[in-house]
Amino acid sequence: MDETDPLFVTIDKLIRISRLKEIEFIMGSDQTDRIYEIRTALRRLEPGHYLLGTGPSTAGIISLDAQDIVLGRPSTVLEPPSASAPDYWAIDTLFFVPREVSRNHARVTLRVTDGGPRRVVCDLSSTCGTFVNDTQVDPHGPGIILKHGDILSLGPSRISTYIYYEVP
Repeated sequence: MDETDPLFVTIDKLIRISRLKEIEFIMGSDQTDRIYEIRTALRRLEPGHYLLGTGPSTAGIISLDAQDIVLGRPSTVLEPPSASAPDYWAIDTLFFVPREVSRNHARVTLRVTDGGPRRVVCDLSSTCGTFVNDTQVDPHGPGIILKHGDILSLGPSRISTYIYYEVP
């Protein structure tokens, strides 16, 4: 077996400990307090459409005020630079390599339908797929119309997830 550089062991240890500490922090807090904080933050949003990042690599609130929003990730050191960059990055690299999120993974676009303007998610031929409520988005299809409360996942594991949220 090859000799392992102690620095690599330290890096691996810090990655694992930081993830466990994050889980410990979340699980050690009271659910009522967590829900209060969520409610307080969301009540401050202006009327509009949002993606609420709920995964460790997607945390945050994305306003869907543009015609198109592309979700993806930055290139890793193992890949050539991408010709185009997504609007929002899900930093799903663990141990410095990607897990499920493609560089240009999915697009949320504003589309006029018979029912009026709607947000539609389209998969951009991602490697691991885009899912809405566990239904895979066909990369060659018209996309899936998002409804308030839908769960959007970049990849099947639900690690890189968003909730589609509408404020009337």
